[in-house]
Amino acid sequence: MRALGTSSTLEEQARERREKLDKQHSVASNVKRIARVVWWTGFIGVFTLGPIALWQTGRADAWLTIAQNEAIRLSADFGMTVRNIEVSGREKTDPNALLAAIGKKPGTPIITFDVDSARERIEQLSWVRTAAVERQLPDTLIVSIVERRPLALWQTDQGNHVLIDGDGAQLQNYELGDYLDLPVLVGDDAPEHAAEMLSIIKSVPHLYDQVTGAQRIGHRRWNIQLANGMYVRLPEKDMDKAWQRLAVLDSEHDLLERDVLIVDLRLPDRTFVRLTPGAAELRRNPPKEKKGSV
Repeated sequence: MRALGTSSTLEEQARERREKLDKQHSVASNVKRIARVVWWTGFIGVFTLGPIALWQTGRADAWLTIAQNEAIRLSADFGMTVRNIEVSGREKTDPNALLAAIGKKPGTPIITFDVDSARERIEQLSWVRTAAVERQLPDTLIVSIVERRPLALWQTDQGNHVLIDGDGAQLQNYELGDYLDLPVLVGDDAPEHAAEMLSIIKSVPHLYDQVTGAQRIGHRRWNIQLANGMYVRLPEKDMDKAWQRLAVLDSEHDLLERDVLIVDLRLPDRTFVRLTPGAAELRRNPPKEKKGSV
C-alpha cells in the first residue's frame, strides 16, 4: 500500500508540474500575442493613422520626411552604406576632382545617392566626355567614364596654345610638352571644324605625318602647313578629293621634295603651284653656262 501510495503521489506531483508549466507557457504565449498586437497596432497607427492625421492637419510632408529618414537609418543599420567606389576609364582625369564630383564619402547611406546628379557633375570635368554611374547594393558605387582624346593645339588670338579634342572642347590640367607633336590650328572657329578636316588629312598617313598646322580661312576652308614649309590650299567643298589629288601628285612627281611654297587645290580640275622665292629666282635667271676651254 505504501508503494502504491508513493507512486500515486509521484504521478500527482508530475501532473501538477506539467499543469504549472502549461499554465506558464500559456501566460507567456498570451503575453507574446498581446505584445505583437500592441506592436502591430502601433505600427499601423504610425504608418496609417499617422499620415491620415498629418494629412488632415496639412502636414503630410512631415510624415514623408519622417518615413524617409527612418528608411535611411534602417538601411545604414543593415550595412547599406558607401564602402567602395570603383572607377574605370580614368587616365587623365584628376582623381581628387573626380571624387569631389562623385560627391559621396565612405560611410554615408547608399540609398540617398543620386546617380543622375553625380553623372552630370562628373561630365562637367574637363577630360570627361561621357560618364555612367550606378549603385551596386549593398555598399558599392560603380563609375565608368570615357575621356576626351586630344586632337590638336589651338592657337588663340592671345598667342596661347590650348589643347582641344574632336568636339572642340578645351582640355585642362595637362603638360603642354606632352602634345607638341599635334597640329597647331589657327582661326577663331577652328576648334569646332577641326575634327572633319583632320579626319580627311589622316586618311593619307604619310601626308599627315608632314602636317604641322592648319589655318581656318574666312570661316569656310583650310590652308595646311607642312613640315618642309609648304602650304596646301584646300577647297571649301570636296576637301577629301583635293587631299587625295595631292597624294597622287606627290606619288607621281615627288611634289613634297621640290622647291614648292604653295600648292593650290581649290579648283577641282587644275592645280596651281608657286615655287619658293629661291627656286623662282633661279627660274627667272638661270645660271649661265661657263664656256670651257677648247
